[in-house]
Amino acid sequence: MTKRTTWILGIALACLVALGGAGCKKENPAQKVPTFNKQPVDMPALRKAVEPAGQEAQQAVRRIGLGLRYHRWDQAMEQLDKLKAMPNINDAAKKVIDEVAAQVAEAAKSEANKQPAQ
Repeated sequence: MTKRTTWILGIALACLVALGGAGCKKENPAQKVPTFNKQPVDMPALRKAVEPAGQEAQQAVRRIGLGLRYHRWDQAMEQLDKLKAMPNINDAAKKVIDEVAAQVAEAAKSEANKQPAQ
């Protein structure tokens, strides 16, 4: 009787281990690049680039995101300029900031073209 119980418990344990291991191989989905006025603005790359720069830089990125969300292009550009001027921003991060600034400018230009002349 104990041999039978041991076999059943062993098989059940093997199944649990096999099924549990399969569930652990979940891959992270790629972060989606948000669009503003049909223009992509690579905010995930900006967040990742300034992450080592500290809390102040991360707050600036949040303010940039708010400016974009509410179509306050001047606020977003101002924060990008402040972010680029921070002393703890490295050259690679500055390159990403310049790319995002160009994307924001393109989104602002796209909105200006959509509005009727007054």
